[in-house]
Amino acid sequence: MIYTKESFLKEIESKLLPKGAAFSEQQKSVILLNNTANIVAGPGSGKTTVLTAKCAMLLHGNIGNSKGICLITHTNVAVDEIKSGLSKVGFNSIEYPNFIGTIQEFFNYFFGKKAFHIIFGDKNIRILDDDEYRERFDYYFDRLKPSWYTSKNPNVKGKNPQLIINQDLTYDVISDANSTYRDAFNNSIKSLLELGIITNKQCLELSAWYINKHLLKIRSSLFNRFEYILLDEAQDTNEFQYELLNSLFLNNVKFQRFGDPYQALYTIFDTEEDAWIPTEEAIDINKNEITETSRFNENIANLVKNVCIEKYDSFSSISSVDSFPPYFITYDNGLDLKLKYEELITTLEEESLEYKNSNKKDAILSAKHDDLANLFEDYIRSNSKVRRSESVIKQIYSLILRMIAKELDLNFQQTEEKLNSSLDNKSSVAKLIKDLVTKDDIESTITNVIQEIEKIKNDIIEPQNKEKIKDQLSSFIKEMQSTSKNINVEQNDAEFYIGTVHSVKGETHRSTLLVLNTVFSDWNETFRYEIFELLYDYLIGSYQELENINDLDLKRETKNALKLAYVAFSRPTHLVAIGIHSEMLTEEFKQELIEYGWKEWGNEL
Repeated sequence: MIYTKESFLKEIESKLLPKGAAFSEQQKSVILLNNTANIVAGPGSGKTTVLTAKCAMLLHGNIGNSKGICLITHTNVAVDEIKSGLSKVGFNSIEYPNFIGTIQEFFNYFFGKKAFHIIFGDKNIRILDDDEYRERFDYYFDRLKPSWYTSKNPNVKGKNPQLIINQDLTYDVISDANSTYRDAFNNSIKSLLELGIITNKQCLELSAWYINKHLLKIRSSLFNRFEYILLDEAQDTNEFQYELLNSLFLNNVKFQRFGDPYQALYTIFDTEEDAWIPTEEAIDINKNEITETSRFNENIANLVKNVCIEKYDSFSSISSVDSFPPYFITYDNGLDLKLKYEELITTLEEESLEYKNSNKKDAILSAKHDDLANLFEDYIRSNSKVRRSESVIKQIYSLILRMIAKELDLNFQQTEEKLNSSLDNKSSVAKLIKDLVTKDDIESTITNVIQEIEKIKNDIIEPQNKEKIKDQLSSFIKEMQSTSKNINVEQNDAEFYIGTVHSVKGETHRSTLLVLNTVFSDWNETFRYEIFELLYDYLIGSYQELENINDLDLKRETKNALKLAYVAFSRPTHLVAIGIHSEMLTEEFKQELIEYGWKEWGNEL
């Protein structure tokens, strides 16, 4: 069947949207946009669906052409979601000249690995995540550190090691490590480099060297291969990545950046600035917006746009969801807060069948893990190795591959290819996953896992490493149990998700409670600001322009507080609530909240 552009868009709507739904005019405008632009998509505006539809339109239009599209996002979860959407429209495999992958995969595949082999020769390269790299680093630092050094080994990332490539293709490592142990620190990094073990940051540094050396040729090659570059979640791109992407694509290929700059959380607790600021680029690059949300109604939309770091008057709701007015809860301690939140939820469930029947979760959030640990005795910080955004099965599969890769001295991709080349090995991995998911007897399960891994690896695991594998599996299973406990904190019959604002970015809840118990300060407390104070005016509708704040510390921390509130308030479909300790809530502020439209839930003062 031959489709026109309009008929194919209708076909996409029928496959990606609920029955009878259609893309809005704003969404259609972005899908059909054909020039370099920044696309600012507000929370609940259907950004991922629009991006998937745009990919489908471009892939359909490029059939038979020599050029493809390049879609870069930040997580494998996002890659899987977009590919799943494309498969619904009929694009089951994305082949050359197209590329869909994470930003790390993009730099590693096209530039980083090539640069590595130029500098370090023909050896295997293994790009490890921070936790795996730290383990390897500690091994060498323990052997190279000064005899007097008895402290905990330094945090690798925190000491900012940098890889410097010289003109003669030799290299150096510099860092912010203390001068008393800097040589041991830097030499530990060098030892890992000589083994082919690097971090994603080092791969980006190698990419930058390679790009700068061959920029004109690379830009020409990219122009010949790709017609469009689509960057998803542009606000999560750091300055280093963003500068490289711009050097490759701006004024070369149609380059569209999608995201919500007001949700840029990753610069909050460090000194980096946001890389993608569409308002500052507006003179040279068109800014398109999708400002209509279908996640919640105006009760929540009005709150969200009033805690934005820039005036966001265009943000509005087209939702038929029966969202409640916002509530503030006064509390004395963590248990008191949970009980009151539970009572509020129960009461509102009686008022709204739509809310009661929602299968989305209720969440209690704060800015930092320490804030939650101080409030709730049973709060357990989730280990970064356990990713809530992945299924348990996928996490276990990744764990098994990491262990085998480490023993085989291969990277993750090479190990996966070896496993997939053998039906017996694939069956063994499937059995391992099933055992770890379904069996209660952890000890016997771990024994079986070791036996199966030994079989997969043809008995190459050394005997002394078996206990290490057992420890890894035990730690993983305990972490899964801890994460489960963290996710479902039980208080009577209620279940809440309790976590940081960062941990729920990209999620949708039915109700979200933000606890205003965070303090922003520097390490020696030359300044100290309560989040409650920073958000005071914004919560009662008295919007303050950040540019009018003269104190730089106050300005920066107000911006950080607003970002956190913006993300938290834009998660729920039905209910936004804030928790304020009873000692902080004055009668004056309580009345101002009520006058602005907040409802009180908790003890009267």
